[in-house]
Amino acid sequence: MSIQSSGDYEERGLRLLHAGRAEEALSVFEEGERQFPGDAELLMGKAVARLRMGDFAGSCGILEGLRKVRPTAEGLQALSEAYLERGMLRQAMDVAVEAAQGVGPDARFLYRLGRAFYTRHLYGEALAFYERAAEIAPAWAEAWFGLGACQWAMRQAASAEAALRRAVELEPTDWQAKQFLGCVLCDVGRKEEARTMLESIPLDASWQKPALERLVAMSWWPTDAERSHAMEVVWRKVMGAYPPTGALDMLEEVSRKMET
Repeated sequence: MSIQSSGDYEERGLRLLHAGRAEEALSVFEEGERQFPGDAELLMGKAVARLRMGDFAGSCGILEGLRKVRPTAEGLQALSEAYLERGMLRQAMDVAVEAAQGVGPDARFLYRLGRAFYTRHLYGEALAFYERAAEIAPAWAEAWFGLGACQWAMRQAASAEAALRRAVELEPTDWQAKQFLGCVLCDVGRKEEARTMLESIPLDASWQKPALERLVAMSWWPTDAERSHAMEVVWRKVMGAYPPTGALDMLEEVSRKMET
């Protein structure tokens, strides 16, 4: 393809980035920046490619330059994540707050900021972004799901339950939110509610290990051959192996784990 403009370089580089080919994308962005020096989109592309490649210091350098001359929400988000990767929490938080203030009422952007901290187990830093996202978009189930997960990680059980219930009310077929809520109810001792919640999820849904373990421990009927077989199939798919000596032993093993 003949490249004639900075936009052509940007488009080609972004396609490579989206395909997971960060090194090739970096070469394209660098070539384009030599042809069009100072182009902000190409510099941004270089920074993101370096971030994907693990060159966090190099990414920070480019993004700090853009922050001074042409700050954007996406650039500030990338800079915050680059600082997080370098373990520079204060700088990461400062930039994230700056991005949140500049972007306005954009719940999805705030959610992404929160998730960047949450996935690094920085729950206290993530919480305010999730709270703001849920406040701005009270009908968006994912915002409540993120908020509830963050609150649970911070041992705020009552608040987490309320947020997760809101997520499930807004999106009744969000099986991940239902699984999380079922785990919360189980772990705070409300086993009957937890069992009802987890049993309402189809066995062919995408199950997470903690939820499946609790479902098995609370809902196993060894005399129900059809359900026993179906559960063993799901267990094998999620856990990666057959139960050691059949369904009954699986129940006993998981039950013991939940009692300790």
